[in-house]
Amino acid sequence: MNALRTAITGALLLFAASCFFSIAVNSLALGLIAILWIALMIAERRWDVRSTPYDFFFLAYVIAELLATAFSVNQPQSLLFSKRLLLIGVVYAIVTHCAQERHLQRFVAVLLASATIVALIGVVKLLLADPADVVRLGIFQFYMTTSELMMIALLLVLPFVISPGTPRGVRIAGLLALIPLAVALYATVTRGAYLAAAAGALFIGVVRNRRMILPLLLIILLVILLAPPYVEQRLASIVDPAHPENATRLALWQTGWTIFTHYPIFGVGDIDLRELYDQYATVENPEHHGHLHSIPLQILVTLGLAGFVALYALFVKIAITEWRVYRAVRDDWFRGSVALGALGVFVGFHVMGLTEWSFGDQEIVILFWITVAMSLAVGRIPPASVPEQLQSERAWQR
Repeated sequence: MNALRTAITGALLLFAASCFFSIAVNSLALGLIAILWIALMIAERRWDVRSTPYDFFFLAYVIAELLATAFSVNQPQSLLFSKRLLLIGVVYAIVTHCAQERHLQRFVAVLLASATIVALIGVVKLLLADPADVVRLGIFQFYMTTSELMMIALLLVLPFVISPGTPRGVRIAGLLALIPLAVALYATVTRGAYLAAAAGALFIGVVRNRRMILPLLLIILLVILLAPPYVEQRLASIVDPAHPENATRLALWQTGWTIFTHYPIFGVGDIDLRELYDQYATVENPEHHGHLHSIPLQILVTLGLAGFVALYALFVKIAITEWRVYRAVRDDWFRGSVALGALGVFVGFHVMGLTEWSFGDQEIVILFWITVAMSLAVGRIPPASVPEQLQSERAWQR
């Protein structure tokens, strides 16, 4: 039994370490966790899956996916794409097997160390490359995915840096990690990720330490003022509706809304929208699009109103639960920082999702579920000092 538990712990750490550099290794680690977990439950002859406040909301989302598949215009593909539901298992794996603070601390340390190492590789790639050859940085993935990964990692590290109770060594490590993470994010030149990181960081500053708001705003201002021409143009294009990329998105959303009005209840199914987009597009656009660059609209089109209500009810429940967890643990430097980081990621994920289909990118949605799980975990485990205190009291009573 102990050997199986040790193996699960090792597989979880491999899973955490691979999140930022290899989706193949990450998937293999996730499969290994599932196999070992099943073997452990068989060996112990008991069901060992901890419940969560999201169980019925997950179930509603699963039912919505199945209904969308049943009424889909392409049932085989919808059934295939609905495998994204399996990623929810990440929440249960972490909550069940990171039940002690030392286990969760190890998991978080490996996760953030991996992100920092990947960011450093990106910085080295920038330094060694010909500036003319690197316009937008992608490290092990497409630059868009890289930007979201760096945004999430940055928002998870930031609370450790600004929390007043963080040990000095951890704070220094966090500050050192923020540098390559911020540089790598900046070098992706991805507008949505910039906005998401800014929104998440400002949220964290408002909640944890309002004295950090002014420095954060000054950093954002310096980024804008000192940006090279290409980055400056990208930043300026955020508010330019005539910019080609913005015009394309507006056309996408208009076409997506038209598709939704024809399939309003259960949607077209969880499918690639390329063929439907070409059928419904009313503006001349040489690009073909398999998704709509928007989480809310993509859900409305693929899962209909039924799926939209189910998924956004889940998101609302996550926001409420994560806030309650943070309020309960905010005075503990580790648990409070993890909980606040999860909230920051929640904000950043949904800001990014306004203009990107982040929920359809496995690398990103896995990290989203990880933050959901970590928040639940810190809300359930006692701080490391509690057992020691109880032991001291019992020793004194003897």
